Amino acid sequence: MSEWKQAYQTAALELRASKLNIVFGFVITILVSFFLITTLSSYLDNGYVGYDFIYLILFSIGGLWCKPKEFQIQVNADLLASPILIMQLALPVKRSVLVKSRFIIQFFYSAPLQLYFLIAFYLFSPIGDTLGLANYLAFSLLWLLIGLVLGSYFVTGDAGDSSKLSRTTIGSIFVGILMLIVAFTVLTSVHFLTGEGPVYWSIEAAEKWPLVSLCITLLLTLVATRYLHSYMQKRITKLDYL
Repeated sequence: MSEWKQAYQTAALELRASKLNIVFGFVITILVSFFLITTLSSYLDNGYVGYDFIYLILFSIGGLWCKPKEFQIQVNADLLASPILIMQLALPVKRSVLVKSRFIIQFFYSAPLQLYFLIAFYLFSPIGDTLGLANYLAFSLLWLLIGLVLGSYFVTGDAGDSSKLSRTTIGSIFVGILMLIVAFTVLTSVHFLTGEGPVYWSIEAAEKWPLVSLCITLLLTLVATRYLHSYMQKRITKLDYL
């Protein structure tokens, strides 16, 4: 049995237990989609950081809306990690299989929500006035690849963090807030330096250089996901879960 097939079977157990939360994730995505669709014209005319911020939230941690609380990263003794991954490490299963299963779970949490949004975005927003169908497909693939990389980055957190700051709930919340502040600051800097935000520039790229943009993004995605997979596997080997 191939490792990916075994990883899918391992992931399926968690996915089946997440059905209700996946429905909840779609409800949240519908609300976020409504905001992004109805404010696109204003964003394209004026440009504001909040739009890019919410857009990136959807394509980075949006999949976490589908994850049941018992499967989310929690503080366990001196380690902040995924409790189900810690339990699975005691099973006679290769660690490489468990790592692959975490990435599969993230994909199935995130991809359906992102696909729903991208379909609704084309049907109900004025983006069709800017991008034809072929260009919009390039735009969609571009963001699905970006979402894959961003989602994979957060998957690595399942392996655990033993730093003093993350060992407490308050410390973990502080780190989360700090990450949001840093992200917002970076987006503000992009707007200040270029005059527009990532969503605007991705529309421009899909309109003017669709194939080049896709090839570059695909190459970066392959490199990034491969690195994150290797990083997570090494981290699991390094950390003490006992």
